[in-house]
Amino acid sequence: MAIGNTAQSYGWLAKLLHWVIAGLIFYLIYLGLEGSSLESGDEKSALRALHKSVALLTLGLMTVRLVWRLANPRPEDPPGTPGWQNAAALWGHRALYAAVYFQVTIGILVAGQRPIPFFGLFEIPPILTENREQHEFFEELHESGWIVIAALVTIHVVAALQHHFIRKDNVLRRITVD
Repeated sequence: MAIGNTAQSYGWLAKLLHWVIAGLIFYLIYLGLEGSSLESGDEKSALRALHKSVALLTLGLMTVRLVWRLANPRPEDPPGTPGWQNAAALWGHRALYAAVYFQVTIGILVAGQRPIPFFGLFEIPPILTENREQHEFFEELHESGWIVIAALVTIHVVAALQHHFIRKDNVLRRITVD
């Protein structure tokens, strides 16, 4: 399997990044929801630290994936795919990237008055001064942002399954197998 994309399929690096990032996004949603149900304390602090570390990892990997995507051609669309579906796929991917970048950025602003840990290896220093109203605004925005991401992921998955089971084309296979 080639590292780079071909006209028929994504290369192994794009596939690996796609599935690792997908898993990390699901894990972040789980960690966020789990953390929201915990009372303040050591367990919640540890879970939040893990959530922040995974979010930074996701941000880094998404940036690598975006650079890789810009440097590699996207596989060709199946013959006969309507133009509106190609446009919807393009804008759906852009919206998903934007939503995840926005969510992580807002999360950084929520934590902005405290250092942001990265798996205990290092910390990103605080980027904001103490401002309770600002913190609460960003926190509310961050707490609802996952819903947008979940909706976009759901549309993405439904579209992939529609291509696989109804259209019976190679759209799903080109990101899963050779």
